Amino acid sequence: MASMSFRPRRVEDWFDAVPNLLSEDWDTEVEKPQATLSHLACPWGGRLIRVAVAGISVSDAPMKKSHVLVRPETRAAFGSGSLLEHLAPGEAVLRRWADWGLLRLCSILFGDMAGPTFTTSARTLKTAPVLTHQRLRRDFPSPGDAAMAFFHEGDDAQEGFLMCSPTVATENKFDLVGVFRMPDEKFWSWTSIHFQLLLDSACRASHWLLNGPLTREMRQADAEAYVVLTIQSCKRGLPLYPFVASVARGATEPTVSIAAGEHLGLDKWIRFSPGQVGSEKFRLSEYIQLFLQSLGELVPIYSIMDGRKLVPYQCVLRREDWRRVRQRFVECFLLQKTAYRRANGGSTAPSLHEDVDPRFITERERPPAELLRTRRGGTSGVRVVVRRTFVEVESEESDDDVMPSERQSQRPKTTTILPVEISVA
Repeated sequence: MASMSFRPRRVEDWFDAVPNLLSEDWDTEVEKPQATLSHLACPWGGRLIRVAVAGISVSDAPMKKSHVLVRPETRAAFGSGSLLEHLAPGEAVLRRWADWGLLRLCSILFGDMAGPTFTTSARTLKTAPVLTHQRLRRDFPSPGDAAMAFFHEGDDAQEGFLMCSPTVATENKFDLVGVFRMPDEKFWSWTSIHFQLLLDSACRASHWLLNGPLTREMRQADAEAYVVLTIQSCKRGLPLYPFVASVARGATEPTVSIAAGEHLGLDKWIRFSPGQVGSEKFRLSEYIQLFLQSLGELVPIYSIMDGRKLVPYQCVLRREDWRRVRQRFVECFLLQKTAYRRANGGSTAPSLHEDVDPRFITERERPPAELLRTRRGGTSGVRVVVRRTFVEVESEESDDDVMPSERQSQRPKTTTILPVEISVA
């Protein structure tokens, strides 16, 4: 049993703390043909309330089922609360207005996207704002699922869990499960009509959440919000970055000079070392961050996306940030290739690709089997698809990279002229 001080902060925490989170052994309080409200003793105090709504038809459902829920920062951009802090793709702190009775309980799970009734009522009642930390986890606990963990900080701490999964063998229908905690005294003071009202409100909020008037636009914006970068062909060592004394503090690698960068003030280059940023291994996110910092650009670069760690040779950043720095970065990265060849000899140099599919470090793909309802079979692997490339000439040689690379067994030489004025789609 979890300690009283424990509070789940991630989706995985919920499954660790409540092993029967999705099982049928909860006490049913209200039951309808496609919805139930049940409860269970909470391991860290109080009662857990679970609302389950089955078979919700979703208009224009995304091809990737786990994208049916959008990220909290995207919802904030469309008016569902105010974005206070953006921590990573799929993780943010939002301010919302819902701190009263049923409004707050539904707000824990559905936020302002529960519909105009909830939002308008909360603001009319002049309720206090609630700061909510939200984390999205896609393809967990099973492929196609999307889950969210919520928690409120402060004196009245509160936690919530929301999961949306495809209905078995039914196209474009989804099941929604929401869980939150109530103090014992409040739970036992409620009558059946309270729980009936809560279930009715949750059912309406569930349909609004998945089919609201802006949901289609939000999903489209969410799908285009980020750019994933990947690096390849570092067979002769880690890549270089522009030498700037204030940025390269503590660096021990010798510098490399190239005449080609003099007109930009980038004639000196130095090899990246993970130790400079306090790491033991190479991570592309740290390298790109340092590279841009050397150019005077402060851009958030992430190694985590939707609750999962990217492989070390990939990173992700907001598309709007990438559009802003892309042209300058590309120009300077081509100089890096020249410096790399000068430092190591030969004709090969690291190549960077944009708009690729994310690849994730294999961790716990799903919780133990007893935590899950039997739903779907296996899933196919994920393949990196390169849509655009910064490469000038790719070699036919096999890559003995310091990080893995995806390639065909025989890779033909390709030549790409880099039109830096073209914007990223």
